[in-house]
Amino acid sequence: MKEYYLNVIKFPMLVSLSLTVLAVAFFGMVFGSYFKLGLSLSETVIYIALFAVLTVLVSTWVLNLISTHSKIHPRWMEIYAKWMLVHIYYNLASFLGFITFQKRQQIQESFLNFNNEIVLSAARQIHHTNILLLVPHCLQNSECKIRITTDINSCAECGKCDIADIKALAKKLNVRASVATGGSLARKIIQDASPDVIVAVACHRDLTDGVQDAWKFPVFGVLNERPNGPCFETTVSLSTIEFAIRKFQ
Repeated sequence: MKEYYLNVIKFPMLVSLSLTVLAVAFFGMVFGSYFKLGLSLSETVIYIALFAVLTVLVSTWVLNLISTHSKIHPRWMEIYAKWMLVHIYYNLASFLGFITFQKRQQIQESFLNFNNEIVLSAARQIHHTNILLLVPHCLQNSECKIRITTDINSCAECGKCDIADIKALAKKLNVRASVATGGSLARKIIQDASPDVIVAVACHRDLTDGVQDAWKFPVFGVLNERPNGPCFETTVSLSTIEFAIRKFQ
C-alpha cells in the first residue's frame, strides 16, 4: 500500500520539487548578482522576465492541483492548464526523474493517475452521451484469424481474449468501442468520433503518448496488463473499464 501511494504522488511531487529548485536557483542568482556588483539595466530586465516565467509556472501548477478537485472555469483557462500539464510539467517531472534515477514507468503511471483525477473532476455531475472506448490491438489473441482494426464488432467472440468481453461491455453500456493498431489510427478514430470523453486502454508509454497527443480531449487512461510481455496478448481489467465509463454516464 505504501509503495502504491508513493507511486501515485510521484508525479506531482517531482513537478513541485522541480519548481522549488527553479525558484531557489532564480533567487540565488538574483541576490548573488545584487550583493556582488549590483544589477545593471539589462540584468534587471532579464530577471524580471525570468520572474514572470517562474510566476506563470508556479501559478499554473497550483491551478492544475486545484483541477484534481474542482472543474476550472472559464474554458480557455482549463485548456491552458491542460496544455501546460502535458507539455511542460510532464517534461519537468521526467527530467528530474531521469537525473534522480526514478523508474520511467512509475512516473508515467503517476502522471496518468493525476490526469485521471483531473478528467473525473471535470466530468463530475455531467452526463456524457458520446463516450469512446479505445483499446489496443495487442489485446487480441495472436492466433485469431480475424484481424480486428477499428471496428470491434468484427470480433467473432471466441472467448480466447478480452476483446469479446469488451465488445459485450460496450454494447451493455451503449458506448462506441474501437480498436487501434497504432498512434496514427488512434488519432484518426478520435478525430472522426470527436468524443466528449475517451476511455483509453494501453501500456504506460502508449497511454502517456496518447494523452499528450489528444490533450484537447478528456482522456481517462486504463493500463493494460502484460503477462506475456509488451504488445503481445495483453489483458485488461474489465471492472476498471466499466467503472470509468459509468463515471462519465
